[in-house]
Amino acid sequence: MMSKSHTSHAIRQSRQELGLSLRELARRTNLTASFLSQVENGKTNVSLDSLRRISEALNVSILTLIPSQSITDRDESTIESTTVDEISFKRKVYSPVVRNDARVELTLPGHGITYQLLTQDLNRKMEAILGCLDPGSGNIARPLREPTEEFIYVLSGKLLVELESGESILMAGDSIYFEGLSLHRLECASQDEPVRWISVFTPAVF
Repeated sequence: MMSKSHTSHAIRQSRQELGLSLRELARRTNLTASFLSQVENGKTNVSLDSLRRISEALNVSILTLIPSQSITDRDESTIESTTVDEISFKRKVYSPVVRNDARVELTLPGHGITYQLLTQDLNRKMEAILGCLDPGSGNIARPLREPTEEFIYVLSGKLLVELESGESILMAGDSIYFEGLSLHRLECASQDEPVRWISVFTPAVF
């Protein structure tokens, strides 16, 4: 299993490639330089919110900063997970066909939110994600590092989508298309079951 040193190395490498000092990265992320130094040296964990700020400031996908366990297609053992604060991230090596048991998964324990990557990787113009929210949970949208267009199709349950223009509750089979910058919030509107949906957006900046 890989440790959080992967995250530390990835952040330091991306920062240095951009020629940014810790002080400048701190300014861009509204985090302290001392905290970022501890993160880069593997001395502290990092929350999802902080990790997203860092990825946006470095103009890289958040998924590239999270450690993963690579398993060959022949390995039938259980996929191991690596935790960075409240994040668990699973990866299994797969072909262009993304099998059900070979998806990249990002889970936030205690928040009731799970995302699974439905595309092979993040090197495409379009990205598809399977989202799941438990009853009573929601996700306040943060602006992505560049404008996007997004399509949501609800598979099961009820999904509350809040845009600048107002709120809509989508049922299974409903869909919505919008500019990513207009999204304010996603929330499970079901009382007794999780809501599951597919998000497709372009460009791939998750």
